[in-house]
Amino acid sequence: MTTFNNIAALSVPLAAALALSACQSTPSSPVIQRENSIYETTGIAETKVKAQQNAINSAQKTCRNKQVIIVDDKVVYNGILDERTGRMVGQAGAVIGSIFGTGSPDLSRSDDYEYTINFCCQ
Repeated sequence: MTTFNNIAALSVPLAAALALSACQSTPSSPVIQRENSIYETTGIAETKVKAQQNAINSAQKTCRNKQVIIVDDKVVYNGILDERTGRMVGQAGAVIGSIFGTGSPDLSRSDDYEYTINFCCQ
C-alpha cells in the first residue's frame, strides 16, 4: 500500500508540472481595451506568420464566440539583420550546410516579429 501512496504523491507534482509546461508552450499576448469597444494586442514570434497567429489567437480568446474584426494592423521586424539580408544569409547557410553536412545557421530569435492588431468583436 505504501508504494501506491508514493506513486500517488509523485503523480500530483508531475501532473502540475505538465499542466504548467502546457500553458507556457502557448504564448498569450495581453489584450488592451481602447475606446469604442476596440481592443489591441501584439503577437510576437520568430516568424511573421507565427506572430500573426499569436495575435489572432489572443483576439479570438477575447471575442470568445463572436467574430474578430481587425480594424488595422502593423508588422514590425526586430531581427539582427534587415529582413531581406536575414533571408539571404539563411538560404546561403542552408546550401553550404547541405554541401558540407553541417546545419544551417539560425539567426532568428523568438521576438523577431511583432504583429499588432486593433480589433473589435462582432
